Amino acid sequence: MDMDMMNKVEMLREKANITYEEAKRVLDEADGDLLEAMILLERRGKVRKPETDIAPFVEEDTASEEKNKTKEKAADEKKDKKVKNTMKKIMNVLKNNSFCIYRKGEELFKMPVWAFALILFFFWEPVIPIMIIALFFDVRYAFTGKDDLSGANRFMDKAGEMADEMSSEFKTA
Repeated sequence: MDMDMMNKVEMLREKANITYEEAKRVLDEADGDLLEAMILLERRGKVRKPETDIAPFVEEDTASEEKNKTKEKAADEKKDKKVKNTMKKIMNVLKNNSFCIYRKGEELFKMPVWAFALILFFFWEPVIPIMIIALFFDVRYAFTGKDDLSGANRFMDKAGEMADEMSSEFKTA
């Protein structure tokens, strides 16, 4: 008999107040499962059933599980709603605004932001270097439209200023 089985026999013997032989036999019947052995002994009248009614604990546990599920569902719905609202905002910005290309203050080209986003998504490797190089030839970029895209425009202005500074440093060197 291995050490684990001996420990189980000892535990069962103490809990059920039975002999070692009985404990070993019941554990063998229960395939070494201590809980199953206790249930077998209980059915045979060797062990008294607990006097405490477990129903209130089960009901309380079930109620708390349902509360948790309800909270989780509400949290998921809130996340879904937040994602949907964010997607709507993004779609509106893409739809209601334009990306403009200027040279020396004159508008050269204008396209919807959604088209610019698609071009960047699929052709970012050549487009971004071309846009950066164009900054050195007095090309500037801006976003126009219904939405306040001043943050993006400040970034574009800053990039243009940096290109101007680098050009002037190169010319003076």
